[in-house]
Amino acid sequence: MLTFIGVGPGDPELMTLKAVRLLCEADAVALSDRGAALRIVRRFVRDKPLLELDLPMRGRREDWEEAHARAAEQLLEWLDRYPRIAFPVLGDPGVYATSGYLYRRVRPCHPCAIVPGVPAMCAAAAALGVPLCEQGERLTVLDRMEEVLPEGNVVVMKADRGLDALRRAAGGRAAYAARNLGMEGEWTGPLAEVPEAGRGYFTTAILKDERSI
Repeated sequence: MLTFIGVGPGDPELMTLKAVRLLCEADAVALSDRGAALRIVRRFVRDKPLLELDLPMRGRREDWEEAHARAAEQLLEWLDRYPRIAFPVLGDPGVYATSGYLYRRVRPCHPCAIVPGVPAMCAAAAALGVPLCEQGERLTVLDRMEEVLPEGNVVVMKADRGLDALRRAAGGRAAYAARNLGMEGEWTGPLAEVPEAGRGYFTTAILKDERSI
């Protein structure tokens, strides 16, 4: 069984009991990098065989497809040796995660499972004390900044690359940001006050229609 396990945005204490159990029971662990996901799960997977997959986040579509096909083949080869492989996924596997592409490639050939986790946007909303959506509100989730933002409440994942444009596009909406939740350099506050130092991948922005505040 290959299990894609949501491990939350950064704080190991945000992992579910099921996630911890399956990590501990796994015969091996597969990862797309040795970064944040491994730091979150490290104490539960010590001494387990580790398969590192090369999965680029950017580049040509053909290269991206080829990398995922190659990673799926590697996973199937490892599943012949290790009956239970855990694949830690930052946040939740259903929210802008590589795991979905791998699941679709591996599932026809071998049993797979998905364990949900706490998405970064939910952890950010909790840290900021700002509900993502309430009665009658619409929430749009984007994986990058767009020139024109949709109406209503908006979450922008991986927002650091477009902070300036995001501030301009916010209009009359209340705007917040959370960076490196549960990691070193954690910061939360108004979008207008996000520090320039420490920019990186793990920034989530939340824009709320002021009429709903």
